Amino acid sequence: MLDPTEDLSLFQLRQASMDDFAFAEALTHKNMDGYYRRHNLVWRGDLFLCSWRESENFVLEADGVPIGVMRVTEENNSLHIRDVQVVEGWRRRGAGTFLLNTAHRWARARGLAECQLRVFVDNPAARLYVRMGYRPAGSRLAQLGAIRHMARRV
Repeated sequence: MLDPTEDLSLFQLRQASMDDFAFAEALTHKNMDGYYRRHNLVWRGDLFLCSWRESENFVLEADGVPIGVMRVTEENNSLHIRDVQVVEGWRRRGAGTFLLNTAHRWARARGLAECQLRVFVDNPAARLYVRMGYRPAGSRLAQLGAIRHMARRV
């Protein structure tokens, strides 16, 4: 018989270590490369490393195989989602929703008021964020035309 309290998720999330850095950077760089080129930005591995060291980093797995990365930081009264990256073959299968729902639960558990993220305006993931309640936030340094700053209450 099915136990309704049992976690039936296909996904597992674990805290990342420096051993996961190469996977995380390669995945993020690959996923973001087209946006960077279209918006005349240059990938900087040194900045990614600096951000990695300042963030809480997690690896998403399916059957023990890494398929994604989520990176977060706490800023004032919000959880800032720095990265939600999913391997191409696992997109549109619930991985991004799983990661965002996890971030929302963490923010609530920490007593934070909201989650924030930034997304390229031409990134199809922005539709997922809107479906999950994210709305454009006020002016911020990230509002450079190519990047939209979004937030949602938790």
